[in-house]
Amino acid sequence: MKNRAFGQIMDDAENPGFFKILRPADLSSEIMRGIPLNFIKSISDEEFSHKMVLKVSWGSSWPIKICRNPSFYFMEKKGWDQFLSDYGLGNNEFLTFTHQGNMCFSVDIYQIDGKELLTPRRSATIASSSGRNKREQMKNIYEDVKKEEEIESWSESSYTGLKTAESTRRRQRLSLSYKKAEETETSNKKKRMMEMESIWNDSEDDNVSLVPEFTLTIKKSYLFFLGIPKMFEELHMPTEATMFKIHDPEGKRSWDVMYKFTGSQSRFCAGWIRLAKELGLVIGDVCTFTLIKPTEMIVKVAK
Repeated sequence: MKNRAFGQIMDDAENPGFFKILRPADLSSEIMRGIPLNFIKSISDEEFSHKMVLKVSWGSSWPIKICRNPSFYFMEKKGWDQFLSDYGLGNNEFLTFTHQGNMCFSVDIYQIDGKELLTPRRSATIASSSGRNKREQMKNIYEDVKKEEEIESWSESSYTGLKTAESTRRRQRLSLSYKKAEETETSNKKKRMMEMESIWNDSEDDNVSLVPEFTLTIKKSYLFFLGIPKMFEELHMPTEATMFKIHDPEGKRSWDVMYKFTGSQSRFCAGWIRLAKELGLVIGDVCTFTLIKPTEMIVKVAK
């Protein structure tokens, strides 16, 4: 496998293909819509056409035109954006595109938690209906605001003193709401810190040296990137992108793997595919990761 930013080749599969991670900040860029050149070269002239058909697991299909600039091929923006919109995609999902022949591709979709999406989040009809509902809601809100402005304008000219008092009460209510929200957030943070301190204190009281580790079972998406459990991330992992060195239990091999910190699902990415391949990971393997230094781990695999 070749690990690149948005269009990675899957050249060890039965059928040629590539995969993408849908970064929200670059959903419609040419790079995100790009089709790897090495993949294009693997398709015969008889099979290649300037339109591809994407087919998802629940049977729906979507045709998208293929464009080209001097450097590479990419999917047409209009068709690509409609595909994402119809299926509610765009939150770091992992997509594999497997060529079935004649520019038809089966698309497997994995959510950020590693679970495969087997049913649509929303259909084109629902999305369209949702759009209409939102427009109607915005129209109603606009009309309500306009009426309120007219009432306030009339009140200002007729009852200046009353409006001033009401405005004061509104500011007081808002101030009280903000204060309560801040107190709640502070209370939650203190509670969280007390829970973390309790964990460490318990380990010290029992005279036990707990080595940080986590265990998970390999799924299909974990062969391409590995999400770090949230609790382990919060307690032990850095809060910025960091290069980790991961060793096998015998200490004979090690791999440099990039850890990417995000607000939703931090993960091992660049370098992980090579580790998974050389370590011979397959779906169903149980892996235990032990943190031995701030940026070093040992991985043990149970088949």
